Amino acid sequence: MPLFLSMLLTAGFALWYYKTAERKGLPSIQWAIAGAIAYQVPAWAWMFLVSRPYMGSMRGTTDRTGMGSFLIGHSWILFGAICAFLVYQFVLTRSKAPA
Repeated sequence: MPLFLSMLLTAGFALWYYKTAERKGLPSIQWAIAGAIAYQVPAWAWMFLVSRPYMGSMRGTTDRTGMGSFLIGHSWILFGAICAFLVYQFVLTRSKAPA
């Protein structure tokens, strides 16, 4: 289920970036790819560098079944979405169309 949600978010960010770039007169396809990358790269990096090692360190503890472990285990989705939003806010919206 988290992978499916990640795929939907990737497509959603790509479409969002595409529509915004098209409206601003920027190269749409490149920005759609940038939107997918802006979500996927931080999400996977967070998953492999933070949440998986943390979940591995919890092996054998009783906390592993709690809500905290669920949130940490799926935090990579939120982290990727936040990064993609920040790239949108601070890079795409401030980009100017080529003259």
